[in-house]
Amino acid sequence: MRKLPTWPPLYSPVLVLLTILGGVRADEPREIRGRVVDEAGRPVAGAAVGCFWRANGPARDRDGKPYDLKKEENVKLFWGQLGEMEPFARTQPIPAGSDGRFTIKDSAPYHAVMAMDPSRRRGGIAMIPNAEQAEPIEIRLVPLVTVRGSFEGPGSGQQPYWTHVYVHLPEDPRHPSPVYSSRLVSCGSFEARFEFRLPPGKYTLQAYSQFADREEFEGDLIPDRAIVLGSDRSDVHLGRLRLAPHAPDVHILKAKAKAEGRWNDYTRHFGEAPPQWHATDARGISKDATIADFRGKWVLVDFWGMSCRPCVSKGLPKLMRFYEEHAAQRDRFEIISICIDIDGQLKSMADVDRALEPIVKNVWGGKTLPFPILLDPTFRTWERFGLTGLGTVILIDPEGKLVKGDEDVLAKKLKEQAARPK
Repeated sequence: MRKLPTWPPLYSPVLVLLTILGGVRADEPREIRGRVVDEAGRPVAGAAVGCFWRANGPARDRDGKPYDLKKEENVKLFWGQLGEMEPFARTQPIPAGSDGRFTIKDSAPYHAVMAMDPSRRRGGIAMIPNAEQAEPIEIRLVPLVTVRGSFEGPGSGQQPYWTHVYVHLPEDPRHPSPVYSSRLVSCGSFEARFEFRLPPGKYTLQAYSQFADREEFEGDLIPDRAIVLGSDRSDVHLGRLRLAPHAPDVHILKAKAKAEGRWNDYTRHFGEAPPQWHATDARGISKDATIADFRGKWVLVDFWGMSCRPCVSKGLPKLMRFYEEHAAQRDRFEIISICIDIDGQLKSMADVDRALEPIVKNVWGGKTLPFPILLDPTFRTWERFGLTGLGTVILIDPEGKLVKGDEDVLAKKLKEQAARPK
């Protein structure tokens, strides 16, 4: 499933760069402890360790200062030095000590950590244990494999102005997407090339391109490219990979909806009836249900998607707790969750269940969504409400009118109602 952005669009090398600088949305920093050893189990001193790596060299100038990204020449320097592997961190990475031991703090939800020796010729990967497993990890270094290739397209013979590759690890069911990120390496290029080093293993490449005179990405690598690197080769050339025309994303669909007069901003309609959502399947209510069916109750509507990390890691669990804590007042309110999948790959509630299965098991403690769910595998609900993004929550009063507020406002309203004399 194509991963929808839950932050501003990445329509330029600068914005992609800023997204990498910001990382995946942060939680509380985790302390990851471990030891780097060679194939014989001996400690490796000075190894670089990180959860996310750049194949474009250090993100700093010769004086060790972060690049001034307001200058175009510095953007090209940032994406230069193709093939030079460096762990990416908001602060200067601390290498492993003389005994090979390291401690890093990472607030982003990655599920693996990679180490390389000072020469960047040997490296290894280890999975990060679950939070309740605090024992140190061991990273065993082996000879790395250099992976190279280039891009063309989406038109025949076209060379993009700029390309970007993400290397992903296979997803770990214990750390399901999108709650945890499988990204391991980033590689951008103004020469339509890529080069990076990895330990032998299985990986997936995601790639896209942009032309200097375009506002949107022009091409994608479709499907993602799976690669298997063996220990019998030190250099793998993937050849020239062809990019396909970029599939419409939220920002393109939004611009089209506005141009055609179909875009509606719900924030301009407080005090009025809300737009009607679009649904093709449902659980807990009819897929043809309307707000009018809930007249007399407060209704909290949550718009979410399988690609939205804040939705599945925080938003939905918070609403699940709210539903449980206010069980005695459910005759006065309802929560409706609308799952939006603009790719149309989730065609039924059975598809939603399958997609949620690892999250229910490994993130939600076995609990499923207790409130009604609607599925919209199109962009219709998004454009009808004029959503700024997935994770939006709106509140509808008992008269069926939009009001400003969220679950906190709803909690106050329910408390006020309970305090009124009967």
